[in-house]
Amino acid sequence: WKKICDFGSVSNPQTIQESTGGIIGLVSKMDSNGGVSTNHTSHAASTATSGFVGAIGQKLPSFSSTYTELEAIMYALGVGASIKEPKDMKFIYEGSSDFSCLPTFGVITAQKSMLGELAQIPGLSLDFAKVLHGEQYLELYKPLPRTGKLKCEGVVADILDKGSGVVILLDVYSYSGNELLCYNQFSLFLVGSGGFGGKRTSDKMKVAVAVPNRPPDAILTDTTSLNQAALYRLSGDWNPLHIDPNFSSLAGFDKPILHGLCTFGFSARHVLQQFADHDVSRFKAIKARFAKPVYPGQTLQTEMWKEGNRIHFQTKIQETGDIVISNAYVDLVPTSDMLAKTPSKGGELQSTLVFEEIGRRLKDIGHQVVKTVNAVFEWHITEGGNTAATWTIDLKNGSGEVYQGPARGSADTTLTLSDEHFMEVVQGKLDPQKAFFSGKLKAKGNIMVSQKLQKILKDYAKL
Repeated sequence: WKKICDFGSVSNPQTIQESTGGIIGLVSKMDSNGGVSTNHTSHAASTATSGFVGAIGQKLPSFSSTYTELEAIMYALGVGASIKEPKDMKFIYEGSSDFSCLPTFGVITAQKSMLGELAQIPGLSLDFAKVLHGEQYLELYKPLPRTGKLKCEGVVADILDKGSGVVILLDVYSYSGNELLCYNQFSLFLVGSGGFGGKRTSDKMKVAVAVPNRPPDAILTDTTSLNQAALYRLSGDWNPLHIDPNFSSLAGFDKPILHGLCTFGFSARHVLQQFADHDVSRFKAIKARFAKPVYPGQTLQTEMWKEGNRIHFQTKIQETGDIVISNAYVDLVPTSDMLAKTPSKGGELQSTLVFEEIGRRLKDIGHQVVKTVNAVFEWHITEGGNTAATWTIDLKNGSGEVYQGPARGSADTTLTLSDEHFMEVVQGKLDPQKAFFSGKLKAKGNIMVSQKLQKILKDYAKL
């Protein structure tokens, strides 16, 4: 009772704006590493927030997320897809021969865990009025099906102490049956909960990347409608901040603001339109940092820079010039023609680029693939009839690993083929079974387990 009645450490804001307006202001004070300076209340909060440390690694209750074409269409309309753009019809008309889900719809299937399920973790005492969605990462391992029932599993990947606040990294994996379809990382900033002596950085965090220091290669604009937030919220984000003027005024805004993930969807759609011709199979990943709010009715301007298969972008409000999404990028999957034309450097084998890419793409999901594949593959790549390189894909031990050299233990399957034929297999031009029976591919060991390579080259690595 003494603790309940102790008001010795309270602050006394004189206005609503003084009380809540500083929340958004904290975002602009964050340094390049996402840090903010420690405030005078940090020490007082340290005891209450020390429980954050124990929450690291905690798994959230799994949940199912079911959707049909209706939900996919509703989302597409919510992020600006329109009949004004003929190629958008594939996203808003279920009768289209190539009907597709927008790639960023993958966030919708996972977002239930962002607050609701997160609140179930012991030690996480969340004041939702002080939670900001700081950054978002989404990676797809294959295009989302037009309808689906996904099982989502979340885990608190890490918790960072930023002084005046705490950053929670929440990883969510979405499965269709046993197949991993997409991975999200939500970065949530809890205002006023820092100063408990925790670490400030994490190697588990998907890093935001600054845009190039040159004029953009392309710019696309879209004017949001006054009903944009009202429409987008039908995809599942019911926060009254985006619809109720009375609630938004309590949060220090003149009127309801647009969802950050709505702006996120607009921007991703612009990149897909400009650099991938609306082809959802080209979309691999997106990372974005939310910088400032947007009001429905404002014009979003997406500025884009192409560097290889990575499209850097930032999004501005055209009327004010304010940057609302910063340090963002979309990674695209190269087409087969682009892969075939990739020049080797200094006589480097083309297969080297592919093995390195497989290793990079399996880095974050290797432990998931290990559960499904559970095998070690040793590859002997030949050139001119002689072995030019040996690679191992170890999906049995630990979290999965790809490295150059023979298997450290015994390989379940050893495969030998030329660099040229390897590239043809990866590109789908050469059927592995036909290659085996024609002598182009030699295999020994557990031949049956080699069928699981499909999960590496197609399902997970998208090669």
